[in-house]
Amino acid sequence: MGYANVQYTILYYQYRDLSFQSFPFMGYPLQTDWISLPILHSFTNGFFSGIFWNLLEFNATENILKMAIDLTLPLAPVANVTDTHDVGFVIMSSYGHGYHLLKFPEYLQIIITAAMSLSSRYSPTVRCTRSWDSKEGFLVIIDNMMNLGLLFEASKQTNNQTWYNMAWQHANRTMYEHFRPDNSTYHVVEYNETDGSVIRKYTAQGYADWSTWSRGQAWAVHGFTIAYRYTKYQPFLDKAIGAANYFLSHLSSSTDLIPYWDFDAPHHSTINYQPRDTSAAAIFASGLVELSQYVIVPETKDYFLTSAKSIVDQLTSSTYLILGNKDYVLRAVIANGTQGPYPEKPYDVATVFGDYYLTQTILRLFKL
Repeated sequence: MGYANVQYTILYYQYRDLSFQSFPFMGYPLQTDWISLPILHSFTNGFFSGIFWNLLEFNATENILKMAIDLTLPLAPVANVTDTHDVGFVIMSSYGHGYHLLKFPEYLQIIITAAMSLSSRYSPTVRCTRSWDSKEGFLVIIDNMMNLGLLFEASKQTNNQTWYNMAWQHANRTMYEHFRPDNSTYHVVEYNETDGSVIRKYTAQGYADWSTWSRGQAWAVHGFTIAYRYTKYQPFLDKAIGAANYFLSHLSSSTDLIPYWDFDAPHHSTINYQPRDTSAAAIFASGLVELSQYVIVPETKDYFLTSAKSIVDQLTSSTYLILGNKDYVLRAVIANGTQGPYPEKPYDVATVFGDYYLTQTILRLFKL
């Protein structure tokens, strides 16, 4: 966490000098500059401040608090965005975490406004919130489970049952449509907006329509764990456990815990290089720590918690840590993230979301 503090403090001053007009998205470890995206145009933009909220909760200082607040305030306009589901990602990792710690009423108002924006994307016919705007149909991606926390939290704070029902219905429909019998996940489900029927199931970032994109599986574990946190609905917990067991059983070995970018990509071949995805590992580990606290069976609880700790140990080893390679110059924490699909999109890169979920995992372990 100290290393993350050093790296991201330097980044904070770099982006402050640019008036916080854009935030880091991903970067190549051999290059000094991150690829940045404008404030309103990425699901990742809450994670920059989110890293500082994680650091603040881990070891509070006035300087960390100032940086967390400074990086949160520019995100306020995101609360009014209605053309993406990612408002949940952005607001809950920034204003949501900040409100949890500080209880600023103006932060709560941002959360409520953002929930109103996200709720505008809900279809009572499909019983889901729309992920991507498309002329093809009503598209829902597994990542969208992570946005439901915004609706659940806003409902909790305002007693708005409608928002709770929207989030519950979305999770329930996703539980039936996004999962295969073995608890692996489809990335995208396209629904008919007129009658709510399923048109097709496919991938946008994975290896193939039939394969399991590892970050999508991580979103599923984490997302259904959050859904259970707010609802205590047993089937959501069971689905999170099933998805977690699938993830763990499809890692290369008990000592090789960082997944390839897709579990079904032919990574056993000596000819075809397949990159890892450290962001998938970090997202999964964070969800697994929280999930372990809801599991009743002692053996499963211990297995999940021990696995999360082992994943963190590997992520912070010299293999994946930026610090572990003398040629790496990017201000980040871990390398070897993959956007997907490989090789069309960036791979073997640092990602702000990978660093965010790693620091979140360490914080969660620290608080146990």
